[in-house]
Parts: sequence; C-alpha cells; structure tokens
Amino acid sequence: MQWKEQAQNRFSDSKDAHKWSAIYTGTQPDVEALSFRARRDFSVGYIQAQTPAGACVLDLGCGAGPVLVKLDAQQYRLIGMDYSTDMLQLARANLGARAQQVSLIQGECEQIPLPNESVDMVVCLGVISYAESIEKALHEINRILKPNGKAIVTYRNFYNDVFMDPVMLAKTLAGSMFGSRPASPKTIGRSIPRAEVIAQIAKTPLHIIDETQIGFGTLRFNKKIISDGKLAARCNRLIHWFLSTLKLKKLYRAMADIHIIVLKKTPQGELV
Repeated sequence: MQWKEQAQNRFSDSKDAHKWSAIYTGTQPDVEALSFRARRDFSVGYIQAQTPAGACVLDLGCGAGPVLVKLDAQQYRLIGMDYSTDMLQLARANLGARAQQVSLIQGECEQIPLPNESVDMVVCLGVISYAESIEKALHEINRILKPNGKAIVTYRNFYNDVFMDPVMLAKTLAGSMFGSRPASPKTIGRSIPRAEVIAQIAKTPLHIIDETQIGFGTLRFNKKIISDGKLAARCNRLIHWFLSTLKLKKLYRAMADIHIIVLKKTPQGELV
C-alpha cells in the first residue's frame, strides 16, 4: 500500500477515525487523551492570544475538528483541511450548525490547495508524522503563510519511547557504548527525533520562536504498554514535578512525549 493510501486508510471510518474524534469529545482519563487535549488547548490559547481578529487560521490536518470547535468562526476566518474525507465528515458533524462558517477542504500537507501568502496562522498537530517528506510539508506551510505569519507544529518524540521503557533504555545505553543509536523507522504516524525536525526546519525560511513539551506518555516494558491509565498519569505528574523542580530542561525535552514548536515566517531581510 502506498504512503497516501496508508494515510487515507488509517483515518477512515473502518479504522481509527472515530477513535481520534472520541479522544477529544470523550472523557477518557488515559494519558494519551489527556496529552492530546492539552496539545489542543495550548494551540487554541496561543491563537486567541497571538492572532488578531479577522485573521485567517488554517488547521492543517484538522481531523475531527477539535481545534476548530474551540475557535470563534466570527472572530477568525477558519479553514480546516484533512486528507481523509471521513475525518472531514466528523469535523462537519462536531461543528454542527457552525460548519457553515468554516471552510472544510480535502488536501494533503505536501501540496496545500491554497494560494501563496494567504494564511496568518497554521495549526499542524502531529501531521508531520504522517508526511512522506517533512521538508516538503514545512515548505508548503512557509509558502501559504503571510509575512510574519506563524505556525504551531507538533510531533511525538522518538526518544520518549526509549526513556519510558526500561528495556529499550537499557538496550540504547548498551548500544551507545559501541557507538550505535536506535534508528527512527520511516513509517506512517512515526515518532520523530527532535534533531531530525530541527534539521528539516533549517532547510526552510521558517524560524523557531517558541518551544514546549507536554506529557510523558504510557508506561512500557519491552515495547508493550503496561499502563496508560491512572498509574501512568501519576508517573507523568511525578516526572514533571521532579524534572521541573530540578530545572532539568534538556532532560525534560528529551523525555517528553509531545513536542510543540512555534514557527514564524520572517520577511526577507528582517532580523529574527
């Protein structure tokens, strides 16, 4: 199955479309749902604080519309784009009567069907993990952003899988003694090492203006989940408290599950 077909299939009604919708509309206490809602809330809060009324906001890979539902369509010109038509149908249903005020379009992140410099803010939550080329997706975001436009880009951290799994951590430490590191397989929906994301951003005119992290994910043992509920949530809170109290920012970033990067399109010639 080709890459795009895999993406369409992954977010179809027969696969995970309704699961992704329920993460935001349900009340699941599992750590993934909690982290994804926190990711949504960060994005909505940032837009409301940083984006003026009347601005054009594109939710790139909008899914079932969790961000769009929280934004005021009378304050912003909202566009939701997703590759999966099934996810767009769920977004339309979740928006209800407000769906008429939001432009919902089908498209892919590596070829966005919008004009150059037409968007003030792009929200791109987890989408680069499903892009065949992260570089192309970032160049497309840069192309459609207006000068001084911003983009919120998130991804799941590859090394969270290592730190939260004692077997994987032991194997990684043993491998590092012999100069080897765990490889990040290029599969659809993959977790990504931060260094790879930073390297791809460096190939574009976009600049990082803010960066934060959310949660530490499930507890795993030899790649098998042993807790994604209350025990994992307590462990997440303990790790957050410990690393924050000791101000271990680099270790926090290395361990965290969801990474959020805010990018800005700086006009040519302007100092960052």
